[in-house]
Amino acid sequence: MIWVIGGTKDSRDFIESFPFKEKLIVTTATEYGGKLLEEFKELKVFCKRMDQKEMIEFIKEMKIKKIVDLSHPYAVEVSRNAIECSESLKLEYIRFERENLFHENGILEFKEVDSLVKYIEELDGNILVTLGSNNIEKFKGLKNLQKIYFRILPKWDMIKKAEDIGILPKNIIAMQGPFSKELNVAMMRQLDIKYMISKKGGNTGGEKEKLDATLEVGAKSILLSRPEIEYPLEFSNLLELLKYMK
Repeated sequence: MIWVIGGTKDSRDFIESFPFKEKLIVTTATEYGGKLLEEFKELKVFCKRMDQKEMIEFIKEMKIKKIVDLSHPYAVEVSRNAIECSESLKLEYIRFERENLFHENGILEFKEVDSLVKYIEELDGNILVTLGSNNIEKFKGLKNLQKIYFRILPKWDMIKKAEDIGILPKNIIAMQGPFSKELNVAMMRQLDIKYMISKKGGNTGGEKEKLDATLEVGAKSILLSRPEIEYPLEFSNLLELLKYMK
């Protein structure tokens, strides 16, 4: 059996194209991620977060022979744990990592969320944050919080997390992508956005559409760098990964 660490659009594209779906066991960190795979009836899907010990037990119980990691580029702990499990149990580990987009000069980039948050607290003007809800608590107590708009998934737990740290309902944009450049432009103009904060999510994460929209409205882009991690075997092209798997 092949364990696919999923929950992303990349993993869905891989599963959709993989010819032997009965050989796959897929895990997602959330129930929401699992629901996106419900149409694949032949798949075994488990919605659960696992630490390294639980991963090892899962691998043994499911008789996993190979790990294909298609988790989010920023889910570092998941990937590191999976790599250590593969080394411990002598399994092949394969990572699909979205290709990094090339950007012209003028885009500010931070390696850590904490330093990014500290920087934007001193900015003057409205800010659109598209980092998701995982690090939203780091924005608690910012003196300019009322000028920051957060675009997150329309899930009650994520909205509650935002409200719990003092973000007003008017500053929460609960929407699911993909977002076109045109929609981003309309949103930024409506909210008079001067700064757009994003992860380097690649084409799959709508990075280009966000940056192009920011440029069109005359705002400034600020990016959170991808975590640095070395993968034993890595692909950035889905077709190449599928060829390798065959």
